[in-house]
Amino acid sequence: MCVFVPNILLPEELLARVPEAQKATMQQTLPDGLKRSLARCGNSPYTSAGQLDRLEAWLMHHLDDALPEKFEHYPPWAMMNSSAPAFTQFWGSVGNLEVTRDGVRFTPPELLQITERDLQKFWTVVSPILKRHGWSFGQSHVDLVEWHQLLRSEKPLPMEQASPWSVQSVRLSDYLPLNDECADWRQMWHALQVELHNAEFNTQREQRGLKPLNALWFWGGGQPWIAKKPLPRVYSVSADGVYELAKMTDDADEAVNRFVFWLNLLELMNPTQDEQPPTCRPSLYCVQFEGWGGAADALQVLESEVIQPMKMAGLAFEWVLLGLNGWRTLHATWVERLRFWRRQPDWQWLSEPADELAPDEADLRAAWAAGQRDQAAIDSQWDPS
Repeated sequence: MCVFVPNILLPEELLARVPEAQKATMQQTLPDGLKRSLARCGNSPYTSAGQLDRLEAWLMHHLDDALPEKFEHYPPWAMMNSSAPAFTQFWGSVGNLEVTRDGVRFTPPELLQITERDLQKFWTVVSPILKRHGWSFGQSHVDLVEWHQLLRSEKPLPMEQASPWSVQSVRLSDYLPLNDECADWRQMWHALQVELHNAEFNTQREQRGLKPLNALWFWGGGQPWIAKKPLPRVYSVSADGVYELAKMTDDADEAVNRFVFWLNLLELMNPTQDEQPPTCRPSLYCVQFEGWGGAADALQVLESEVIQPMKMAGLAFEWVLLGLNGWRTLHATWVERLRFWRRQPDWQWLSEPADELAPDEADLRAAWAAGQRDQAAIDSQWDPS
């Protein structure tokens, strides 16, 4: 079992400047179970998400903690539990791609107010181009009224691309593979953008004040891998109570909606019953916590409806405390009861180290210039004939 608390870690420098009176207020906000774990659990290692979305990185570590050594840049989600040859299977996500000052921004379809008619028009434009270039659709997506399609090609495409949620942190100069093996794909991808830019349904969307659906983002390709653990069963913990996640909603926390996205997507890649790991499917409780200064009602529901029942049953579980760029893990076991004299939370376990990889102003200017050069090179390669 796992209790996932987003937005709870504070940067080390900021936490060091918090006065004792403010810490006392923070302590009153924490549920008793978490205060006890912060005081008694000992070491709480910090894991950086690196260049991945923080929740995607945690899910990757949960399913296979050795996975970071198995790929070069991004997790091969389309190859999870797959027997397909390497680099022949990708996820294709509908979305909007725009170049901004701090890099490429890909807006996932969940945030674009897409109607079923828009999706049908999108795939009407995209499908013929994909098929001409040897791409086919996964069996579970033959209806072509989906935001994310499993795409297959007999010819390997040696590239690794970020997921819709991690692509926003990709440096502008890295957002397209520039190797010779991907030249045909780049021409096809550029052709898709041109056709979508000229599509009537996108003109109508822009007239309604909506972003156009101008890109099909390829991602998740790589080497096949088998998940060592099953996908968790995720529950949302809010002021309204505890309930199993079903769909994304406007009033849900970002982390809750992100879990919905990944579970809906990866359920399609689940192993067959014979290939399932011998362990039970774990339960994960995601708290709708907006951060310090926000409403804390969900933390009280967590204590009364989740932590106390687990304590009475003597169940061991772990806390995942999420920050901006990574997370800390606390393991709550029976050993806690032997350290009953420890009552004061160890505040360092609510701190997040500084992100040494964060870009500065010079990095942003260089990324912008490099991106413009790359786009010009791509435009020069595309031959409309």
